[in-house]
Amino acid sequence: MAEGTGMRPIAKETIHKLCSGQVIVDLATSAKELLENSLDAGATSIDIKMRDSGLTSITVTDNGHGISPEDYETLCRKHWTSKITSFEDLDGVTTFGFRGEALSSLCAVASVTITTATRDSAPMGMSLEFDQNGELVGRTAVARERGTTVVVSGLFARWPVRLADLKKNSRREYTRLVGLVEQYSIICDGVRITLSNQTARGAPVVSVRTPPQSDRLTRLLGAFGAQLRPHLVHFEFKAENVSLEGHFSRPEGGRNGSDKQYFFVNGRPCDLPKAKKLVNELFRGYCPHKYPVFAIAVEVKGSVDVNLTPDKREVLIRCEESVLLGLKDALVRVLEPDMNAFSVSGVEAPAAGPVGAKRQSSQPCEDLVPPPPAVQKPRLSEQPDHDIIVLPQQVSLKKRAATVSKPPSTASKPPATTSKPSTITSKPPLAATNSAPKKMGTVVIGSCRNRIQNDTYDWKAIAARLRTKQVRQKSKLEDSQQRDFDPAPVMTEGGLSVTDPEEASSALSRLIHKTDFQRMQVLGQFNHGFIISLLDKDLYIIDQHASDEKYNFEQLQQRAQISSQPLIHPAVLELGVTDEAVAIECRDKLEKNGFFVDVDEDALPGQRLRLKSQPVIDKTVFDQRDLMELVAQLCVDPVGVPRCERARRVFASRACRKSTMIGDPLSRGQMRDIVAHLGELDHPWNCPHGRPTLRHLHRLEKVEL
Repeated sequence: MAEGTGMRPIAKETIHKLCSGQVIVDLATSAKELLENSLDAGATSIDIKMRDSGLTSITVTDNGHGISPEDYETLCRKHWTSKITSFEDLDGVTTFGFRGEALSSLCAVASVTITTATRDSAPMGMSLEFDQNGELVGRTAVARERGTTVVVSGLFARWPVRLADLKKNSRREYTRLVGLVEQYSIICDGVRITLSNQTARGAPVVSVRTPPQSDRLTRLLGAFGAQLRPHLVHFEFKAENVSLEGHFSRPEGGRNGSDKQYFFVNGRPCDLPKAKKLVNELFRGYCPHKYPVFAIAVEVKGSVDVNLTPDKREVLIRCEESVLLGLKDALVRVLEPDMNAFSVSGVEAPAAGPVGAKRQSSQPCEDLVPPPPAVQKPRLSEQPDHDIIVLPQQVSLKKRAATVSKPPSTASKPPATTSKPSTITSKPPLAATNSAPKKMGTVVIGSCRNRIQNDTYDWKAIAARLRTKQVRQKSKLEDSQQRDFDPAPVMTEGGLSVTDPEEASSALSRLIHKTDFQRMQVLGQFNHGFIISLLDKDLYIIDQHASDEKYNFEQLQQRAQISSQPLIHPAVLELGVTDEAVAIECRDKLEKNGFFVDVDEDALPGQRLRLKSQPVIDKTVFDQRDLMELVAQLCVDPVGVPRCERARRVFASRACRKSTMIGDPLSRGQMRDIVAHLGELDHPWNCPHGRPTLRHLHRLEKVEL
C-alpha cells in the first residue's frame, strides 16, 4: 500500500470500465458475444457484416425470438440476464451466455444501437439506443420482421491504446474473427451463418457462408478446404459419461501450423490444452513435421465448469481423464493403418535376380518379377536386426516408386477410392486375413538390399515379437541407468554447462552474439576443413563448408528470383475461408515464391482464387501442395517471406554446390570473410542440413597471446 493513502472504494463507473475491458478485448470477442446472443435466441439465420474490418461498425442481424418490451430498460445493464437465477443453475446451463455482461461491456467500449421485434409485434419493431453505462436513452418505432439487429460502432473509440492496436492489426484481427466464426458454423446444426466485410473502396466480400441445410462434413470442408476430403477420417467413441465424435486428418493431410484444430465441449467451442497436446504428440509419431487438422466434439454428462474466463474458452471437466483416454483410444484406431504402412518412394525397384545384375529393359516391375520359387520360409532370427522391416498387410511394387505390396487379384483388390471420408469407430479392428502369396521383389535403400521372398507371413506375429524385443531392450537400458555410475562429464568451457551435445547449438546462441563474429580473431586453418578462431579467451573451431553453405543459403532465400510458368487454364483453388483470406492479403508474398493468383469476387467463399502460374526451379515444377504449405505458414506467421520445403531443399542443394568445400586451402582473408559472414545470418548456428557451423574447444585461462 502506498504511504499516506488509505483504503477507499472504487467508483461504480470505474468498476464498470475495468470489468468491461476484460470481457471485450478485441474485434473477435466483440462479434463473438453478439453471435452467441443470436444463437441463444434460437436464430436459424445470422448475418454478420463488418465495415472496414470492424473499425467503422459491426452489425449482427438474426431471425431469433426478439426482445420483449418489458426487457428494454434492463437489456444492457450489468449482470441482468434471463439465462440463470442462481449459482446452482450453472451445472445445467445450456446457453452460450449466462452472466449478462456482453451488451453492458459493449456499451462501455463502443456505441450500441439495437433494433428488435417479436412475433407479436412484427412487422413493427423498436430501435433502442443506449449510453456507455448501459442505460436506455432513446427509442424509435421502426419497421422490422421478427428478430434482432445489433449495431456496434466506434469500437474502442474511448480506449486509445486498444484502438491504435486495432487499426494497426485490423486485417489480422479480422482473420482471427473468421476462424472463430468458422468454429460456430461447424458445430451449430441447422443455422445459416454469414460473415462479410466491406471496405470503403469496394463491394462486400463474403468470408463465411454456411450452406443451407448442410451436414457437418460439408461445413467442415468449407472451413478446412475441399482438398482435405480424401484425408479426413470420421471417428466415434462412446463410454459411460463421455462420447466423442469428429473428423481427423491422416498424416498425408497434415498442416504446417496448428491453427486448424477445433474442440467443442457440449456444443461450445473451447480450448482443451491437454487434449490438444495429446493429439499432436500422437500425430507426431506418424508425421513428425506436420500438425493434424481436426474438429472434435466432446459430450460430457458429468459436471463441466465453463465459468473460468470471461470469454468462456477455458472449461474444467470433472471426468477429464476419461475424455483423454477415450480420445487416445479413438485416434490410435484412426492412425493404426498408417502405423503398419511401409513405403519407399522415389527409389527404383530393380529386377529380381542375383545381386549386381543389371536391368535389361524398361518394362514394368510386375513383368520383371519371376514366378514364386519353392523355397523355405527364412527364419526371423537369421536376419540382421537392421534389415528387419515390418511390412503392411497390403503393399505394391510400382515402376520408379518402389513400394512393396501384394499382387493385384480379385480376392485382395482394395476398395475403390471415393470422395467420402472413411469412418472408424471404437470397435476392435478385425483380424487380418492372409490372402494370396506375395511376389518376390527387391527394395534398395541406400546400399542395403532387402529381399522379400514369395511366401505368406504372419506379420502381426512378427510385429509382436519385435515389440517384445524392443520392450526387453528398453528394460535393460533402464536397469543399467539405475545402477550407480559416475555422471557424464559436463561441458563447462566458455561458460557452457551442457550434458547433451544436441543442446550445444542453442547454448552457443545464448553464449555468443552475432556481433561477436566481427571480433573473432582467425588463428589459422586445421586439416583444410576447419577454421580455428579466438574470441577473448575462448577457442572455437568453425566448419568452413557448413558456414559458407549457410551464408549462401540465406542469400538465395532472400534474393533468388523464382521464375513462373503460366498455366493454359487457370486452376480454381479450393481453400478454407481463413486460408483464402490470408492468401488474398499476402498475394505479394506468394508472387515472390512464383505463385500468381487472381481473385474472383463473384465466386463463393473458398473458391475465389484462380492460380494463373506456378514456380519452376531447376526444372522442378511446384504444384498446389506447395502453395497450400506457404499459405499455412502465412496463417501462423504473416511476417516475412516464407519458403516451402521443396524450395528450401533446392536452395540448400545450390548453396552446398557453390560453397567452400572440405579440403579447400584458404587464405587468411577468405577465412576472415567466412567468419564475418556468420554475423550477418539470421541463424548462423547450423547449415541447412542441420550440420553445426562451430563448436567451443577450450577456454584459455592462463595463456597469454
